[in-house]
Amino acid sequence: MKKTLLISSIVCLAIISNSNKADAFGGPFSNWEKAGDMMLVMAPAYALGLSIMAQDYKGALQLGESVLAGQIASEGIKAFNLERRPNKKDKKSFPSGHAVGAFSAAMFVHKRYGIRYAITPYVMSAFVGYSRVRAKAHYWHDVAAGAAISAFFTWVLVDKYLPNGVNVEANPKSVRVGFNTQF
Repeated sequence: MKKTLLISSIVCLAIISNSNKADAFGGPFSNWEKAGDMMLVMAPAYALGLSIMAQDYKGALQLGESVLAGQIASEGIKAFNLERRPNKKDKKSFPSGHAVGAFSAAMFVHKRYGIRYAITPYVMSAFVGYSRVRAKAHYWHDVAAGAAISAFFTWVLVDKYLPNGVNVEANPKSVRVGFNTQF
């Protein structure tokens, strides 16, 4: 986890250090925005990597479902053209789809595996939000709305991870926890 954060930080700092050049990437975006786009990819990759390392393929599927549901909801809301972006490009500022994608990964890790493993993707997600505001693609409330959409779909679609051998059964009157083992 610490290595991931360190590598992510070094990559972002390397990109940002070129920020006084017109555009080191040959496109119309700032280096801050490019670094945020990289974190947008890295946060879900981190979440997926945790699922694969735990051989938690149900979790990997739930990650995909929550990210996809959040993105569909975000694009559906954007279709109403509720708010012009700070850069005046279009009226699709609210909510931030980048924030939805990044925070979906962080919240998935938090709910599924615990806060200890979620610190790295939360830092990445916060950077994504900051980069979107700094690039004048969104306002802070757009980022907050994206995080809220992520929280909703994570809460609905993601279960807490239980290692093999642990069973939980719940009904309105009781909760049962069982353990299976082989000798």
